[in-house]
Amino acid sequence: MKKAFTMAEVLITLGLIGIVAALTFPQMIKHHKKVEAETRLKKAYSVISQAYLAAQVKYGDGNDWVDWNDAQTLVEDYFAPFINDVKVFPPNADLGKIMCYEDEYAGKPANGSTFQYAWMDNVEIGNPLYRNITASMRLTDGTCVGINGTSSDISIGSGAQQKNIFIDINGSSRGPNIAGYDLFFFVFKDNNIVPYGYNWSQSDLKSETRQNSCNKKSIHGGYVCAARIMSEGWTIKYW
Repeated sequence: MKKAFTMAEVLITLGLIGIVAALTFPQMIKHHKKVEAETRLKKAYSVISQAYLAAQVKYGDGNDWVDWNDAQTLVEDYFAPFINDVKVFPPNADLGKIMCYEDEYAGKPANGSTFQYAWMDNVEIGNPLYRNITASMRLTDGTCVGINGTSSDISIGSGAQQKNIFIDINGSSRGPNIAGYDLFFFVFKDNNIVPYGYNWSQSDLKSETRQNSCNKKSIHGGYVCAARIMSEGWTIKYW
């Protein structure tokens, strides 16, 4: 007589496997998305940093380049030539077309209109993503990088121009288009590209109460998430 599993035993085993899969699969997906985001952000930052270094060889010290208010020239002449096969997007007056706006984007509805990016609390991002001064470029892997120069900011001192670099790691045509998830903020400071919030304390980067911190409970959260990720060893710990 050959021994074998009964139909009931097989069904019970399959049921247990299904339960385990249902419990673990969402966590596996979440982990995969986090690792992918970490990898893509680190790669994009490396690409932009290398392009900046290459541009300095040709044009000299970055502090002596054209004014960052002329974002289109910066993108076309100082960054794009040193990155393979990029597509450049000039500034656009349309509220819903801030960066890499050729394709339909995964925008957010608000008051009957649509905007391209949101903070963690789902509030529209205006400052510093001003669409009429932001030029952008789309890399071959779909990453979108925007550049502009805005007025003074408390992080760099009154009266100084803030030179902004924005990185959307999966492009504007893919969601969620939310700060801290696929949109990250950098600034040009002391001839280096550093994450916005580079000068914040670790407790402020994680704070629930400080505006723009990298915490889902913060007002307009997500502005300093690149700084938090880099300070925590290029890992995402807030999802």
